Amino acid sequence: MIEIGNLKADFQLVSTRVVKFELETKKEESDEIEVELKCDYDIVEIEENNEIYLGTVQFKAAFEGKKKNKKLFKIHIVYEGCFAGKREKLGLEDFKNMLELNGIITLTHLTRSYIMSCTALAGFNPPLKLPLINVHKLREMKHKTM
Repeated sequence: MIEIGNLKADFQLVSTRVVKFELETKKEESDEIEVELKCDYDIVEIEENNEIYLGTVQFKAAFEGKKKNKKLFKIHIVYEGCFAGKREKLGLEDFKNMLELNGIITLTHLTRSYIMSCTALAGFNPPLKLPLINVHKLREMKHKTM
């Protein structure tokens, strides 16, 4: 095995938190539910000190389940992560790019796990799954709207 010290990235996750979580359900069982998913992200803040950059990014996801035109459930989550990058290894633009790519990818995995756990506990069978997201495409679409 290879010692982890030799593999540690210059971009690291410092902390995470769920900023907002809403779950609304209606009592109705159905196999024919159409699920609509929308997602977005925001870089909330980037700070610099002598040694590191600290950046906060939020991943947002909204699910809506319908049968015909009747809403069966609604879920909204904002998952936030704080990331650090070594200034001696990364420039500010590289750090911003890593926040948008590596940071969002990390948060989508955490969001997926959270959504699956919460929907399972709420009685969803099967639990709701956040699909894998093409973060490059999400980023490209986000930049076009700015």
